[in-house]
Amino acid sequence: MTDTRYGAKYSDAYIQQLLGSVRSIAMVGASADPAKPSNQVLQFLTGAGYEVIPVNPRPDVTEICGLRVYPSLQSIELPVDMVDVFRPSSELEGIVRDAQQIGANVFWAQLGIHDEEAERIAEQSGMKVVMDRCPKIELADPILLRETSSEGILRLTLNDTERRNALSMDMLNQLGTALEQAAEDASVRVIILAANGRAFSAGHDLREMTQARLAPDGGRAFFEETMAACCGVMQGIVTNPKPIIAEVNGVATAAGCQLVASCDLAYASPSARFATPGVTIGLFCSTPMVALSRNVGSKAAMEMLLTGEMIEAERAADIGLINRAVPEEQLSDYTHGIAQTIASKSSMTLKTGKEAFYRQQEMSLADAYEYTSRVMVDNLMKPDAEEGINAFIEKRGPQWSDQ
Repeated sequence: MTDTRYGAKYSDAYIQQLLGSVRSIAMVGASADPAKPSNQVLQFLTGAGYEVIPVNPRPDVTEICGLRVYPSLQSIELPVDMVDVFRPSSELEGIVRDAQQIGANVFWAQLGIHDEEAERIAEQSGMKVVMDRCPKIELADPILLRETSSEGILRLTLNDTERRNALSMDMLNQLGTALEQAAEDASVRVIILAANGRAFSAGHDLREMTQARLAPDGGRAFFEETMAACCGVMQGIVTNPKPIIAEVNGVATAAGCQLVASCDLAYASPSARFATPGVTIGLFCSTPMVALSRNVGSKAAMEMLLTGEMIEAERAADIGLINRAVPEEQLSDYTHGIAQTIASKSSMTLKTGKEAFYRQQEMSLADAYEYTSRVMVDNLMKPDAEEGINAFIEKRGPQWSDQ
């Protein structure tokens, strides 16, 4: 799932470098109202150690959070490293020219605010630019952690512990983007999906959904967007050319259980629990049912869906929801060991096999054999198949070209 936000084009490394290079920030559009996002961001940035200079032209606003307010950028007597804008996109061109005049090095426009011409003007003058992003979000603890080992094992860790790693729209967007990027990254050979906290994932963010009901359509558009994003992530796991392993050391419920079922392999500690409990709140786990019913028997799947009750890791292993239960103190090392074993194989062969595995599942027996026969012939013609067979005959280790 591609993140279509304007601000998605800026890399995390670029943004972190910029935020680490500035100390003084002039905030255009700063509000004295504590309920306004600009006020909240101002307080956060001040608490994070930045020197924030509020800019607001209203004559009755002379102080915000104890800080002197300036009516314009040109009236500021202090050095300004970055200009942060909380004004409509249509005003950016004028503001960026003012930022040029005071010698700012970075021009930042908040979430939902962007203009290509203003960006061009800023860059031509030598300023670094970020638009449609929020520095508070960028500086806060990320909800998805990424770590890649020297063996090409990418570890994605859900880190929204306060919300029990709920699959909010933000989490779904970040997870979908990370998986898409990994699919295209030749250095990534295997992906481990893990989580911090007591919950692997509690499924959809019900508070976020409840808030959406306040919209004129009662939340329908947001619900449709959420389901599409979630289904996109789950299908993206299956179609990703890299093997994906779930490492579960906590509760996985509803869409969180769906996430586990969608992964190619799954290992869990004895303390892990699994459930599709939507039926208990009047919301049948229909989309989790898709992944669940394709990984466990019909009777076991229906029992989980109809009762909504938790099952333990041993039971999850018995019905095929996970591969096996592993002692908690060994889980991370065990999962990494499985990933190392897989990573040592030809990525071409892994991609070929994973794609064929899921495609043949939906075919009749005869069609499956016809299809997989073609796949094997094509595979045999690949350089890595020739190298692997020769290495086996010659009793040596293969040297993969991943082709």
